Amino acid sequence: MQDKVFITDQSGDKLAAWILLGKSEPVYIMAICHGFRGAKENSGKLIPFARRLNSLGIGVVAFDCRGSGESDGDFARVTLSRQVADLKLVLAYVRERFRLPVLLLGRSFGGSTVAAVAPYDAIVAGCIFWSAPVDLAGTFKHMLGDDAYYRLLKGETINIIDQNGEFPLQPDIVRDFERHDLLSCLKTLDMPVLAIHGGQDEVVNPDNARTIAGTVKHGTLELVAEADHRFTEFTRERENLTLAWIKAQILDYSGGST
Repeated sequence: MQDKVFITDQSGDKLAAWILLGKSEPVYIMAICHGFRGAKENSGKLIPFARRLNSLGIGVVAFDCRGSGESDGDFARVTLSRQVADLKLVLAYVRERFRLPVLLLGRSFGGSTVAAVAPYDAIVAGCIFWSAPVDLAGTFKHMLGDDAYYRLLKGETINIIDQNGEFPLQPDIVRDFERHDLLSCLKTLDMPVLAIHGGQDEVVNPDNARTIAGTVKHGTLELVAEADHRFTEFTRERENLTLAWIKAQILDYSGGST
């Protein structure tokens, strides 16, 4: 089954989400949180990956954060706190609809969101980080440039140009970083955790993945030496590593949860 739903928050904003289920009843749900300037479809990679997950008995919920993709909101106002609220809303929807344990997968800034949410919701049974930053200030300084970063800190709205065009970015994004201690969040995670990162990541330093895997209690690190931030030539390898980890760390041989 493939279905698009809209999840509404208390303010009336709607989050767009794909629900992708296999032929049999799932035993887990994977909620996928996209990265900075990303979207739920992951440039067409979502559905093939979801079908592979479905074959393991894992349903998929992939959503657009506010201001991204088909969801309401203004991207210029993006903050980690706002994405945390979005993920919590999605988890509440998943809890009500499926009543199953959840695996969280975060791509890039979506992984930062996962780290901030996972320790505080008992529905979460495991976390997967794809090219995710925990050093937010260092990552965004590198990504935006020192001048743009410090202009944001001073309260200016700046314009950014990337492969998708030009867009404004308000200063709350960097001011919000100090509200989140991701390392403390990771230290409290008592569940299986996978960090996959490209050795040639030009956006997020691979040391972030080493930090994630080394900080959590049950961490697995997979570095793909030649991969860039988007795993441009290594999408299948990243999926294979993820699926193998799920089989080994999450599922038992009967297809149920451990």
